[in-house]
Amino acid sequence: MSTQPTPTAIYKEPELFYEAKIREEILKRYNIAFEVFMAEQYSRIHYSELMDSSTDEALTSKQRLISWINDNTKGKEVRAGVLTRYKLEHPEHFENGIWQARYFSYFVHYAKELLTDETFVKKKEIADEFAKSFKNEQWYWQAVAVLGAKLLEYLYDMNALQTDIAKAYVRQIKLSRQLLKSIGKITGKIAKNYRENYGYDNIEEVKEAVFAIKQSIEETFKQQMKMSYEIFKSQKEYQIYLAYRKIIKNDILEIYRENLKLPKPSFSVQENKLNQLEAGCLS
Repeated sequence: MSTQPTPTAIYKEPELFYEAKIREEILKRYNIAFEVFMAEQYSRIHYSELMDSSTDEALTSKQRLISWINDNTKGKEVRAGVLTRYKLEHPEHFENGIWQARYFSYFVHYAKELLTDETFVKKKEIADEFAKSFKNEQWYWQAVAVLGAKLLEYLYDMNALQTDIAKAYVRQIKLSRQLLKSIGKITGKIAKNYRENYGYDNIEEVKEAVFAIKQSIEETFKQQMKMSYEIFKSQKEYQIYLAYRKIIKNDILEIYRENLKLPKPSFSVQENKLNQLEAGCLS
């Protein structure tokens, strides 16, 4: 991102010096706020915790959404997904390899435009399905959550995150997934060995017991995540996030409203919607 150089001395151009410093501080705070917002709202062990299939309408599935967010490889050909396209098309959103999180709401808008573009998804039916889905408010917020989670993990793998809180959240999520995968393999072997040694007698009970153990361990991981949330609340990064939380949610809400071409709501209506968001009704 090109910016006017900050004067090296106050006495030479005091107004320009202070304006540059204020702008620098504001951008820094927005970067922190957006990144912590994403980490708290979207860091989950399973994407199914962010997007379900409870809606009655025939909307885009979580699997299809994720398949277009990710790259797709067929033989030697690689179809760049939303994340790769975004990084390639917007290098100005990165400074020294670090993503500037203040561009998150832009990323959401970018992803929506890309997924509803027939030239990207290759078929009009898929583009139309995405367009219909983005007009469903429940689906929209869930899709934003999945987009945010995938973006966080993508950036973490590139060492492109800047806040300690976001790094810690994603690190814990990835570790939990690895451990659960290992536990799944171990419990699978236990059930297999039981079947080979004792036959099929009581095999269902063994499977249920093994599944219960895995569920218990996963619940422990989730409780550890919640404890981390409480610890982070005392940190400066989190306090900055709290100061900007409503502004961030309002900006993401405006993308949905723009998609429906709705008039800008009155302050009272907007405040009520944001209060719903604060209570977690839509996110």
